[in-house]
Amino acid sequence: MASKKQTDTALLARLTRERDVYKFQVAKMQAGYEEKIKELSIIKELGEMLRFINDLDTKAFWENQLSVLVRHLSFENATLMLLNQGSQLLEEVAFSGKPERSESLRKQETEATQQAFLTKQPVVVSGIPASAGRVAFDTVEAALACLPILHNKGCIGVLKLHRKEASGFEPNLLRFLNLVADGFATGIILARIYRQLVNEETQRITLSRFFPAQVKEKILNTKENLRLGGERKYVTILFADLQGFTSMSEKIDHEQVVNILNAYFSRMTPIIFSHNGTLDKLMGDGMLAVFGAPLSHEDDPYRAVQTAIEMVKALQGLNKAHRHKGWPELKLTVGINAGEVVAGYIGSEEHMNYTVIGDTVNVAQRIQSIAESNQILMSGSVRNLIGDGRCEIADLKGLNQLASRKLKGKENEIDIYEVQIDAVD
Repeated sequence: MASKKQTDTALLARLTRERDVYKFQVAKMQAGYEEKIKELSIIKELGEMLRFINDLDTKAFWENQLSVLVRHLSFENATLMLLNQGSQLLEEVAFSGKPERSESLRKQETEATQQAFLTKQPVVVSGIPASAGRVAFDTVEAALACLPILHNKGCIGVLKLHRKEASGFEPNLLRFLNLVADGFATGIILARIYRQLVNEETQRITLSRFFPAQVKEKILNTKENLRLGGERKYVTILFADLQGFTSMSEKIDHEQVVNILNAYFSRMTPIIFSHNGTLDKLMGDGMLAVFGAPLSHEDDPYRAVQTAIEMVKALQGLNKAHRHKGWPELKLTVGINAGEVVAGYIGSEEHMNYTVIGDTVNVAQRIQSIAESNQILMSGSVRNLIGDGRCEIADLKGLNQLASRKLKGKENEIDIYEVQIDAVD
């Protein structure tokens, strides 16, 4: 039988082993808890940054996100690649960390990035020389992880992470990084939604300056209408100008000139919109309105004439309302013409304006230039389109044919008609 001393020795050895196992398990659990706390703190920091996703400088936003990973996980660098929705190519949109990368690493990155994008699975490459130009005894090697960023079963980008550690990317770290990639996917989609909303609101505000509400909504609902280019349209053009306002404005305070013009345009623009006219442009104290583009109506000529009548009558009211301020008496001249134009958006994809181009516009301006105070003149083409439907135009007393005129820059004379208005003070 074993002596008591031998028994005690064996018991002590067993207790020591159990203590060591327990200490190891406790240390392992503690390390696991600390790792989880670290991961949660990273997720929390990245999540809190999503509040700033509406920052227009998205490059800076993604660089800040990448810097969190580099700082907490000791990466050499981190790169975000996103799929360009136009070219369908991956493009680097943000980078954080040390820019030093060897040729061999760049080659491995390209291949691993493409593989991760196509397979929609993480790709890890180990044993890559850390950088070019290192001495022979420097055996430090790099590890690379490329994680696909997935949305709706498709790959929208790749997160590239470069680490200079022998352990590389162990399974637990990869599992966590997949969660991070999912967070990046959420941020990317939120950024795109915000950018889309901003673009739509910008378009809505821009279109509100030129189109009536119902036309604006139809344009926004039909995205192809917002593309550069033109189409031939048969339209009615209204050109209006304040008679003698340029010389008049030289005699009054500049601030008062601005106030007068703002009041004038604020009164006239709603009239144009109320008859579904498009405000092509404002030119000093002049206005160019189009009826029939982008949306056409059978009664576009009637709408143009009705608009002109209401503009002249509204100007009388504007003069009365501001007479006590000592404002000068404003007088309107209007020219209306109908014909074919090229209508569409001109400019760039970032900044475009809807306009009409053609001789029809020039003739309308020439007719306006020969009109007298508060006089509305139209071409024979508009008169022919109105025909016997004059009774449908409110406050129209009659159409008085004037002598045919040869307009500036035109070889042939054209028929001119004066729109006579009822009850204008």
